[in-house]
Amino acid sequence: MALSGDFKEAVLQNKKTKVRIMMKDSLLLDITGAEFDEMLSFAQKSIPDLLDVHDGEVFIPANQWNEDYLNEQMVAVVNNFSEERIEQLKKMVKKLYVKSEANASNIQKTVPNIESKRAKANVNGVKVAGGVVAAVGTGILVYGLAAKTSVVVPVVGGVAIIAGACMLLKKE
Repeated sequence: MALSGDFKEAVLQNKKTKVRIMMKDSLLLDITGAEFDEMLSFAQKSIPDLLDVHDGEVFIPANQWNEDYLNEQMVAVVNNFSEERIEQLKKMVKKLYVKSEANASNIQKTVPNIESKRAKANVNGVKVAGGVVAAVGTGILVYGLAAKTSVVVPVVGGVAIIAGACMLLKKE
């Protein structure tokens, strides 16, 4: 898979938060995690401190996972980009979006075909993802301001809104 120019540029400019957001979003676009792994390999060469030490959060059991919890973890990973949290997200996405092992196997087999179709639909996919990122960012920003949290939470929300808007406005 080819990494996007936007991603490479963010890495080379050492924009750690933007890189983290783009990487975690890739997990929703490619549930195999292959794109994420490629992005991680590339990013760590320029941003050696990209990964954090896990903050100690104990994750809920798999039988309690749902989309709300996935969304919570997608927000949390931006501030605690630890191997543990990333692996948790990979497992959650696979469990919530792949109905069976047979489907997971079929997804692996069809990735090359998906890539050719993805190239044609990439702009729309990026725009949809941008809308989601902007919406989540708005929620984080509003929560951060309403709950009078540290300045980090609203800033992360603002960054997500900007990243989502950039994705929405992407022409190619």
